[in-house]
Amino acid sequence: MEQGGMEHTRRSKRQRVAVDYARLDTSGFADCIRVQHKKLARAVVKFTGQAQEEAFAVSTVAANELASHVHLTGFANPCVVRAADNSRSALGIRVPEEKLTVDRVAELVGRNRQVNTIDVSTQSEGPVYTMDELAAYFASPSPRKPLLNIVSLDLANTSLHDMVSVPSLVQELDLVNKAWPPSLTPTPMVQLYALLSVAGCFMDFHIDFGGSSVWYHILSGSKVFLLVPPTKANLMAFEEWSSSDKQVSVFFADRVTGCQKLELSAGDTLMLPGGWPHCVVTPEDSLVLGGNFLTGYNLSLQLDIWHMEERLKVRSKFRFPLYKQLMWHTAGFYLTQFRHNADVTADTNINEEKTLSSLSRWEKEGLVSLCSCLQAWLRQLKDGSDLPSTPENPANLVKELEDCLKKEGFSGPPVDSRTAPKFRLMLRPLSAEKPVSQWPTLAEDEDSEEEKSPEDKDDGEFDPSEDVLAEDDDMDFQIEEIKSPWSKRQRTPAAKKPEKKPIVMSLAKPAVISAASPRAHVTSKKNTKSNSSVRARLLKKCGLDPRIPLPTPKVRPKEDR
Repeated sequence: MEQGGMEHTRRSKRQRVAVDYARLDTSGFADCIRVQHKKLARAVVKFTGQAQEEAFAVSTVAANELASHVHLTGFANPCVVRAADNSRSALGIRVPEEKLTVDRVAELVGRNRQVNTIDVSTQSEGPVYTMDELAAYFASPSPRKPLLNIVSLDLANTSLHDMVSVPSLVQELDLVNKAWPPSLTPTPMVQLYALLSVAGCFMDFHIDFGGSSVWYHILSGSKVFLLVPPTKANLMAFEEWSSSDKQVSVFFADRVTGCQKLELSAGDTLMLPGGWPHCVVTPEDSLVLGGNFLTGYNLSLQLDIWHMEERLKVRSKFRFPLYKQLMWHTAGFYLTQFRHNADVTADTNINEEKTLSSLSRWEKEGLVSLCSCLQAWLRQLKDGSDLPSTPENPANLVKELEDCLKKEGFSGPPVDSRTAPKFRLMLRPLSAEKPVSQWPTLAEDEDSEEEKSPEDKDDGEFDPSEDVLAEDDDMDFQIEEIKSPWSKRQRTPAAKKPEKKPIVMSLAKPAVISAASPRAHVTSKKNTKSNSSVRARLLKKCGLDPRIPLPTPKVRPKEDR
């Protein structure tokens, strides 16, 4: 419609999902959804943290006290060892004396070595580079396009592998080192990787494969983490968020409880227990050594994450290698421990409780979960492909291990004494009140993509110094308040209204009030005729909640003809 020589175009206010159409033809729709990584990265940097249980708080530990702290707590919370002159040697980490750069890494692992990358804009697989091309990419000036992240450069069978080593505590805890037969090949080698990230990289919330724990030593650069405790409610929210089509537009940290921010700089070392959802922002070019490992302390949670991956249908290339075989060897390893302790007790007449003290209560609790899982795998077994080549009969192995645990008083439903009480103390996330389809999303600017200036588009690098502390930067990332499926986006909660005296009706049932997320706004509602039992029954038959008001129909003005 033209008025006064000007043409007015109607513009939709709905959430826009950016699509990488160039990628659509080659990889399909699943990999072409663009993530608003700059807005998400700003939200991570500006995150102030939430209240959390003391048992889940990040612990700053001295290098020479890390092992005793982990054994004393059962590796229940993340541990940070800050940079110090002797921290590397005290942790058992060995690195080359010369400063490692990306170009030097390319020389040591082979310049023709092909490396898989992650496209930050889509959070999916990016192009395959050679190490020589990757070194040139890092040497190029900012902003780099496309923005690529390398999180799994395997150092096995390279010159660099012989020049570095993992922390001694990791080697002590790793079930691969403990239970995997040395003569059996291939071996699941995930202990040692190099991570290469340019400034602006963002890795959205994820849980490392198989619920494995992570060690992380920063050689150069810095990182910002958001860590989410693995409570039952938070893991349920993570699974719902991971399987939702709104994943790219929802800031997961605002949907959980107990999330905390952690900043790491060069020389710092992080030990992150398995099962913790976390995201990572790279403010500056970084080079990191790290790896994954499974432990006996976290068996129950690791198996829970494995089952979650099954439900989410995670592809095998992104799963922990040879996981089932490792669990069978783990059961055999612990059964051997029980047998050895029983033999020592019989020979020396020592109190059995003192003899079995080598196994912690967390390991025994985890073994109850492992036996339950192995029994389920035996029932599902068809061709025997997942069974390890051991002299033990699988059914007899599980039965004997269960008997040993029963003698110790560990039987019945699997439970973890460190986390079970915390489930009742933590408030439920928003997912417990609303489905993912009603979660708040990233707010889009009013202007269309064509009207934005080139520097405002969300396809370049994230500059942590760019308007990080500006008050008007909140416009870049908004969380909408949801009162009903048809409500409009609000930046601030509604003004608090004076409480009205409730009207008591003889036929009405008392209202049920549920605990909502501490970050979700609660607004008062007007009294309507929704208390009518007839109306409520009719709405329930239609699949609608009678407590939510129906939308008011809008009358469109007639257009001039």
